Amino acid sequence: MEETNTRSTAKRNAVVTGANKGIGLEICRQLASNGVEVILTARDEQGGIEAVENLRQSGVSNFVFHQLDVKDSASAFIETHFGKLDILVNNAGDGGIIMNSEAFRAFRPVDRRSVKYLLI
Repeated sequence: MEETNTRSTAKRNAVVTGANKGIGLEICRQLASNGVEVILTARDEQGGIEAVENLRQSGVSNFVFHQLDVKDSASAFIETHFGKLDILVNNAGDGGIIMNSEAFRAFRPVDRRSVKYLLI
């Protein structure tokens, strides 16, 4: 049986958030090694620029860096520069909220029957 290539010949684009180190950086390397145009994003501009330079020195060059906090929108940048997005890897972390633990412990719902569990 003859094997057929089902991949499209059109260039694919990927956005990888939190991509300046660790797993995100390796995901970028793997995607680019497979011919995907990668938009490497990170909150830290200097870290993102250094990551792209390191990847280029290792022989992979189809990268663009875009400074991005995952709470901001990258859609205008993607639309303007690439026209479409094929792959999104949401690797960025956010520390969440900072909560006053004493205030949380003091919180009591008005109707305790409506709350099944309350962490104290």
